[in-house]
Amino acid sequence: MNNTQALEIVEFLGKYNEHFTELFVFLGEKQNKVLADDILWLHESLTTEQKLAMMGNSLENKRLEMMERLGFSEYTSSKLLEICPEEFRGRLKLECTNIENTIGKIKQLNADILETVEKKMAAAEGFLRDKGILATDVYDEAGAKHRLNNPDDDIIGSV
Repeated sequence: MNNTQALEIVEFLGKYNEHFTELFVFLGEKQNKVLADDILWLHESLTTEQKLAMMGNSLENKRLEMMERLGFSEYTSSKLLEICPEEFRGRLKLECTNIENTIGKIKQLNADILETVEKKMAAAEGFLRDKGILATDVYDEAGAKHRLNNPDDDIIGSV
C-alpha cells in the first residue's frame, strides 16, 4: 500500500465514521421518542431513517468499490494495518476502531429500542385484556389481521 492509497482509505473511513455517528445520534433520539410514546415524531422520522439507511448502503458500496479498485478487497482491517505506511497507521487504526465501536453501539441501541417496543406492546395488550377487550388485532394495508404482540406478525418492523 502506498501513501496515496492509504490517504484515500483513511479519508473515506473518516466520512464513513461521520455517517455512523449521525446514525447513532438519530437512533438515540428515536429511543427517547419511543420511550416518550411520541408516535407523531416516529412517523415523521421514517423518511430520515430511510435516508440514513440508503446513505449507509451507498457508502458501503463505495467502500467495496474503492477496496476492489485499490486491490485490497480481500483484506481485513488488521491486514490493512500491517501493510499501511507507518505515517498513516495511527489514523487508519483510529478510523477502524471508531467504526467498530460505533457499529457496536448502534447494534445495542437498535436492540434496546426493539426490546422497549416489544415491552410496550405487551403492556398495551395486557391493559386491553384487563379492560375486557380480548382481541388485540390490527389490520394491515391489505386488510389482513395481525396480533399486536405476535413476533410472527412484525408490523412494527415493516412500517
